[in-house]
Amino acid sequence: MNKIFPRNRNVLSRMHRILERIQKGDFPSRPILAGEIEVTQKTIQRDINFMRDFFKHPIEYDRRKFGYYLSRAVSSFPLVQLSQKELVAVFVAQKAIAQYAGTPFEQPLKTAFDKLIAGLDGEMAFAWSELQHSITIKNIEATTASMEIFQNLNLAIQERREIRFMYKKLDTTVFEERHVRPLQLGCINHHWYLFSFCLKRKAIRTFALTRMRTMRVLSATFTEPRNFSASQHLQNSFGVFAGKDVREVTIRFDRFATQLIRERNWHPSQRIKALANDEAEVSFTLSGLEEVESWILSWGAHARVVSPRPLVQRIRQTLKSTLRQY
Repeated sequence: MNKIFPRNRNVLSRMHRILERIQKGDFPSRPILAGEIEVTQKTIQRDINFMRDFFKHPIEYDRRKFGYYLSRAVSSFPLVQLSQKELVAVFVAQKAIAQYAGTPFEQPLKTAFDKLIAGLDGEMAFAWSELQHSITIKNIEATTASMEIFQNLNLAIQERREIRFMYKKLDTTVFEERHVRPLQLGCINHHWYLFSFCLKRKAIRTFALTRMRTMRVLSATFTEPRNFSASQHLQNSFGVFAGKDVREVTIRFDRFATQLIRERNWHPSQRIKALANDEAEVSFTLSGLEEVESWILSWGAHARVVSPRPLVQRIRQTLKSTLRQY
């Protein structure tokens, strides 16, 4: 990358303002630009010279109108400077959010990344195009949470305003009205959830955005609890469901599954104990059994619950119910 490129973000921002001002088409002069941007005329001239020489911007001076204009259209201005490592990280992030294709989040995310990519200089833009051929990411499809509900929830959280909405639990077929104080939004395993204080139950409750309907932001405000943190709330959960009883869960995996288990960190409390025959026991400290039960069942015959006893019984009952389906 050219060593004379300005690294100071303020300088780049100022050049961007100069370009936007000239693009208005009313032939601003150096004194006008200097006055509006609040720098000296020498600084304006130096910036314009650099923009012409480095960015090849077609900035011309009209001697009859005593001001600057563009001899051809300029679509973007390279404000973003990234190292190669940062560029790869941003590229991976862009690929990761591709999971939201077809959801209300797709267009805003695409617009944001288009602006970022347009801000790369020529060398970085070329490196970005090369990454297209070297990195591929496949994701689980995200749920289609309503953008309107998401935006209204975000507004309610920022303004600390109570909300009402209709909600359908997984084990029911009807919607029920809920009145809560929204605290935080969270994306857990590709699903969006609202963490809130339920005014009826006087406790923290979690709601899936995909099961919310007709949400209204109320005029009533509240004081955010100082001791609440969604991360802390989920500390001992295997997913989004947080229970009250914290217990140790131990699962034994055969040789086939042990290799796969070692390749990922499934939970912050994860502990792996090596056994004979390349098998292993994995232990977690969890506050709920629902989600870890589904995870264990996904391993089929490669996993067996050692403890606690209630989880062993749940797995056994689920397997019996499943066999009856066949």
